Amino acid sequence: MITGIEIKRKTVHLATLVIPVGYALTSDTAVLTFLIPFFLLYLAIDLLRHFHPGLGSLFRKHFFGRVLREEEKPTLMGSTFFLFASILTILLFPKPIAIASLLILILSDTAAALVGKGFGRVPIFRKTLEGTMAFFFSSLLIVWIYPGLDRVSGSFAALGAALIEALPVPLDDNLTIPLTAGAIMFFGMG
Repeated sequence: MITGIEIKRKTVHLATLVIPVGYALTSDTAVLTFLIPFFLLYLAIDLLRHFHPGLGSLFRKHFFGRVLREEEKPTLMGSTFFLFASILTILLFPKPIAIASLLILILSDTAAALVGKGFGRVPIFRKTLEGTMAFFFSSLLIVWIYPGLDRVSGSFAALGAALIEALPVPLDDNLTIPLTAGAIMFFGMG
């Protein structure tokens, strides 16, 4: 079942399209000049919410506290991992691979959540088969239509990212998805 909080989470997730779109329209230097300081400020706030009781209370009541998942409350937020992964992805991979990897994270993860929670019936791990299939097929679409990508390595990247999203890996999928997809495309380039 798709809750109002999940819709809010996915709306925020979709708003992050500004990063790959901004990167597509500019350079890595321009995007990183914005992203790195923003990430450091965001990380500081995320850490301070754990160690400063006043900020923690303010954070829970007025900011992201209502949309945090239970597993994010004692650790860093998924959005902090997302920003870090965006920086790493841009630094590590050629532009087309980095952009496609971020699009997979944003669009395919959103598709998986909406399909899985809305229509999912067959459980696999802590996800649903339907959500995982939505992730995989939307990832395939991204790598097949994004210019400058090898479709074979892109298809393996879609599969690898879908598996890393579905499996109960102890790392945040905002970090593992783009790095897995990017690495498979990068090392699979002929």
